[in-house]
Amino acid sequence: MKALKFFLRMWGFIVGMLLTFAALPVGGECRAQPDDIRSAFIEELGKEDKAIYVIGHTCPDSDTVCSAIAYANLKQKLNVKCEARISGALNRESEFILKYFDVPAPPVLESAVGQNIILVDHNVASQAVNGIDEANILEIVDHHNLFGDIKSNSPVFYLRMPVGCTATIVRMCYRNGNVAVDKKMAGLMFAAILSDTDNLRSATTTSLDRQAADELQKLAEIDDRTKFFLDMEREFTDYAGMTEREIIFTDFKTFDAGGIKCGYSTVATLDAVARDKMSARLNDFMTKNFSDTGLEMFFVKVHEIENYTAEMLAFGNQAREILAAALNLDADNLFLPVNVPNKKIARAISSTVETSRAA
Repeated sequence: MKALKFFLRMWGFIVGMLLTFAALPVGGECRAQPDDIRSAFIEELGKEDKAIYVIGHTCPDSDTVCSAIAYANLKQKLNVKCEARISGALNRESEFILKYFDVPAPPVLESAVGQNIILVDHNVASQAVNGIDEANILEIVDHHNLFGDIKSNSPVFYLRMPVGCTATIVRMCYRNGNVAVDKKMAGLMFAAILSDTDNLRSATTTSLDRQAADELQKLAEIDDRTKFFLDMEREFTDYAGMTEREIIFTDFKTFDAGGIKCGYSTVATLDAVARDKMSARLNDFMTKNFSDTGLEMFFVKVHEIENYTAEMLAFGNQAREILAAALNLDADNLFLPVNVPNKKIARAISSTVETSRAA
């Protein structure tokens, strides 16, 4: 029996080696590599007569805006007819970034029906521009987990990486395409990375994000990373003149948790005092107006930048209990001593709902 097992193992090893060698180049001819496939795909895009729009998610944040602009710029350098678009009004942080680097804001795309589309920074239909189900989707470039339900009529180029920011992926695409990054595009991608990773402090931050940020900071000629980040955040957290509804829907997304339609909003403040005041203000507003959202559950994370803590607000039937169970918190005190990434919170909520329904 032992001899038979040894023979089978050796035979498996030999077969494996033969298959490995069979995959190696033969007679100077190389099999297609990922970069070859990418180049061929870009050549096909270049044949499109109609413009291709690069666009991020609704309620656009700085990553979705800056990545769309930078990726469209890359495509243009590769002779592809691409233009950046946004799916809604810019927030104040994005306005600050574009003004700082003297880059005009992309036009708003009201509908994607019949358009050639490249999606960045999302893979969920509920977060996409209107008419996405009737668009010709060519690519998706994203760093989020696979909640995706985007449909396409033909195969797409799907580039997804577990990094802290889509702009990090876009930076890698410039390098892989051997395309130089100018100061403006470097600045946009640098700012996007800082925004999405909270100045490289978020748990989602990877070594690739840090490497990209270091490279882009030099190209953008930014001397002090933290000062630039705080300047961005002062603009972002200046809610003067904004209503509670406007504040909540500035950085807002929806997601499905076991068949329950949920809303998720992130609100940033500079320090703990401002966080507490904002939490009280938004809690009072949402308590009175939650039913108007048309959602079954609604979660708001109010975080502060100084100490990187956050308070969660929850609205809807069993929303507080589900959130508490998902994050191992007391339902009467939904305070996060360390800021938890939004993706992790959404995944935990979804998992908790599905587990409770299965029980």
